[in-house]
Amino acid sequence: SRAASILREVVANPDGMSLGQLATATGLARSTVQRIVDALEMEFLVQAGTGGVRPGWGLRRLGDLAGPSIACELRPQLFRLFEATGETVDLSTLGGAEVLFLDRFLSEHNVRVVPDAGAHYPAYAMATGKALLAGLDNEQIWAMYGQGTLERLTPMTLSTVDKLIAQLDVIRAGGFAYDIEEHALGSCAIGLPIGIFGTTQLAVSVVIPTERYEEQKDTIENALRLSANDFAQRIDK
Repeated sequence: SRAASILREVVANPDGMSLGQLATATGLARSTVQRIVDALEMEFLVQAGTGGVRPGWGLRRLGDLAGPSIACELRPQLFRLFEATGETVDLSTLGGAEVLFLDRFLSEHNVRVVPDAGAHYPAYAMATGKALLAGLDNEQIWAMYGQGTLERLTPMTLSTVDKLIAQLDVIRAGGFAYDIEEHALGSCAIGLPIGIFGTTQLAVSVVIPTERYEEQKDTIENALRLSANDFAQRIDK
């Protein structure tokens, strides 16, 4: 019942709630809220980060049983990308300045990339995040990230907004979005924007262990190009 009360508050406030706000709203101790949120995050039912606790992609998938949603509508296209690459694939949008996952298929390789349930995902450190940020203008990027110094999650993470905008210009010109161990060591990703579904900006990415990245890069990029067209045809209907 305590977990259900927390989920109800998170669903009612999808832009994010702090642990303190959840504690006040549910009447639970903050330590209890922290413990339950950690458990829910392990099941991908919520996603916690600097923007607060938000609905997770697992919760969205459960919600698809009750009716149509973006994830439900686009799942066939995402699954075809998964089949073409055999790697972990994500369908995402922006949640403030972070990546908000809408759906995901996990690789079945023995060595694979599995999301860290306790991590937060700033958009500038993710391939799918950069693909989404490319849909904003530079003034919006500067407003989002302030004075131009970015938090570095690894030694490979972009350090300034100028460097980020240089990469966004390439994506805007039709290039791929890359994450080369920028959000986590040992993990790489390639992404593309796929358009706007209703009013929701969307991107997809293929996430792969660094050890397979160079070997699979061309295959993944070819699959992403085909997949972007696949998504576009569905979104435009």
